[in-house]
Amino acid sequence: MILLLFACFACESDNQVLDETLEEVDNETSGNAAPMILPDVHDPSQIYRINNHLVFFASGVEWNIYDLQSKIWSLEGDNIYENGDPEWYDGEEKYWAPGFVDFGSGQFRIYHSAVEDEDVHQSKIGFVALGGSPESGFSFERQNEHVLSSSSMSDAFAIDPAVFVDDDNRAWLVYGSHAAGIYTVELDVQTGLLKEEPQNKSFDLSDTRFTHLADYGGGIEQENNIEAAYIYNHPSSDYYYLFVNWDVCCSGISSTYNIRIGRSLSPTGPFLDKEGNDMRLGGGTLFMDAQGMIVGDSRFIGPGHSGIYTQENGKDYFSHHFYDGANNGMPSLAIWPLEWVNGWPEIDVFGTIDF
Repeated sequence: MILLLFACFACESDNQVLDETLEEVDNETSGNAAPMILPDVHDPSQIYRINNHLVFFASGVEWNIYDLQSKIWSLEGDNIYENGDPEWYDGEEKYWAPGFVDFGSGQFRIYHSAVEDEDVHQSKIGFVALGGSPESGFSFERQNEHVLSSSSMSDAFAIDPAVFVDDDNRAWLVYGSHAAGIYTVELDVQTGLLKEEPQNKSFDLSDTRFTHLADYGGGIEQENNIEAAYIYNHPSSDYYYLFVNWDVCCSGISSTYNIRIGRSLSPTGPFLDKEGNDMRLGGGTLFMDAQGMIVGDSRFIGPGHSGIYTQENGKDYFSHHFYDGANNGMPSLAIWPLEWVNGWPEIDVFGTIDF
């Protein structure tokens, strides 16, 4: 009953947000959204700068590099395990939705889903250590063990990993899809594995290592349609920002994916939306809708898998995938200028990309 009541409230709140945003866009230049777009990208990680290049990873696991001098994107590879799958994986190369993280001093790791049986949510999350450089080519160091796993529909589904470092230099993995919702767990910065009891890789609702962060609050009954979590530790604010996706992905122009947001003073929550609703109870302020209304362009269908890149000059950019309504629903990457208004992020649809 609580969720049903919240769902109605969320619908009214979302409509108000969309009406106000559309009015603002119409008063200026309707349909003038112009981000940087890269086609054929799904489930992108956040972007990092390495030397004179921007780098991100995506499902596959593939990686793309942007040369800051030539201003050109290039697909550099699509298999981090070209020398063979890790011994701990018993699947068919279903490596999805990577998370890209810098643990400091250029210690990069790529965390990824390793799905074995999607129908019963049997999956693992593992990682590789990144070596080399954009100039010389990357190398990927396989690990002898995975980080954590899921084995049933009652677990937090072990996909969509994203990792961040808090203000105390502690590392956290946030993950989950449907089922038990979105969870976080602390990692050991040195090993990349679970901080506590790393040999126990199973999830349990009673396991205090895992902290529940968010559940779905939308209109689809009997489905906890939430996934693709990403937490941004704002460097000049006390807040951590949790981005999640609600509803349905992977259906081209029929996708209903939309991005929700909340914030917290703690990396483990609780995360509250603009109205003070707890994301564990279905809260989440609408950040990007499914039809491109907030950005003023219906091309941007079903946005998901959030990331924030901060330039050395302090300018922020927001990245995500979407299903391109102007290109037969092709999954693509979009990068927008990002502003902070009264402590909350907003896409600057009239801003410029200056890489």
